[in-house]
Amino acid sequence: MDVLRHKVLVWAGIYKFHSDNFYLGVCHDVYRVLVIVMISLFSFQHIIYIYLCAVRGDDIQWNVVVLLITLMSFIVKLVTVYVHSKDIDEIHDLIKASMFGPTCTEDENILKKSEKQINILLKIAYINLAVLNVSWIFFTIGHRLKNESAVIPSYFPFDTNPWSGYLLAFLLEWVILSIWCGFALFSIDCSLACYNIRAASQLNIINYHLERMFDDVRVQSQKHFQYKDLLDRSLNHKFIYYVQRYQNIHRFIDNVNTAFSGGTAFQFFSVTACLSYCVYKMSLLVLYYQVQNFLYCYFGNLVKSESDLVCTSMYFSDWTSASPRFRRQMLTRRDRARWARPITPRVSIVPVTLATFEEILRLSYTFYTIMKSRNMTMN
Repeated sequence: MDVLRHKVLVWAGIYKFHSDNFYLGVCHDVYRVLVIVMISLFSFQHIIYIYLCAVRGDDIQWNVVVLLITLMSFIVKLVTVYVHSKDIDEIHDLIKASMFGPTCTEDENILKKSEKQINILLKIAYINLAVLNVSWIFFTIGHRLKNESAVIPSYFPFDTNPWSGYLLAFLLEWVILSIWCGFALFSIDCSLACYNIRAASQLNIINYHLERMFDDVRVQSQKHFQYKDLLDRSLNHKFIYYVQRYQNIHRFIDNVNTAFSGGTAFQFFSVTACLSYCVYKMSLLVLYYQVQNFLYCYFGNLVKSESDLVCTSMYFSDWTSASPRFRRQMLTRRDRARWARPITPRVSIVPVTLATFEEILRLSYTFYTIMKSRNMTMN
């Protein structure tokens, strides 16, 4: 399923397509530019529609405003990913690198568990998106059959009152929203969750080995105390290996931060605004927008938790059996392991953790209270 996620992002023109054919790569680069132009024009259609409603004195359909905010969020994510294509390529290179591979059966089990989590997450996401897209078709046609004056809430340069114009407008709206604002946009959100799952699994592997680093060393004499790192010289090489592995994880998360921080920061703003509307209307859209934030915060918090456990794993290991020199090395790395850094937007004041998820909920309900007190009209 993770391969499917990557293909969706490539087909949608979000991730760069790597090919030995130079002309094919150039064509895909042109396609990526056309995608962002198309989404921008699509957003501009909805801005015109909102403006015309305001000029005519009609009630503003706030679901169109919510859609427009979502489109703006998508554009910000597109631009961020386009600018940081090299960072994304490095992320994928690190995932394929031998340093991220298993070294024993337990490592394989941890990695298989993380792959299973990713597959379940993506399967649930894509199945639900497919069901919602099909349901939207029946809902839109049924709404038109019920109300002949129903229109597609967007500006089109042709008459949408006849059935032919209505269906053409809906087809254009459905294709863009289902493919790009549905599967492609949610694939970006799922990508962040998948990267966090992989980072957490790598930290889990390091924690497992650090905690058991001294367990396999046999003390030859019970009468005299012996330093285990002096008995087994390979311990120093193992420790250096896991320090390097930890540095790779640090670089991995830094690249994810660089590539997605702008989109993540705008995501929190847009979702907070959308949630205010959703809470006010008591809509089922609350679930959709909360899932988006939950993907960031839960799996980001997972990375933070696993990173916090690196210090604990060193402490729970049999570190007292090591020489003072080796203990000093562990102490130095223990301080460095306090990094505990999940995905963080570039504004650097919004850590992506469950605490942030709670604050967004609280802020959304605050906006809801303000809107209710002002008796804002929403249709």
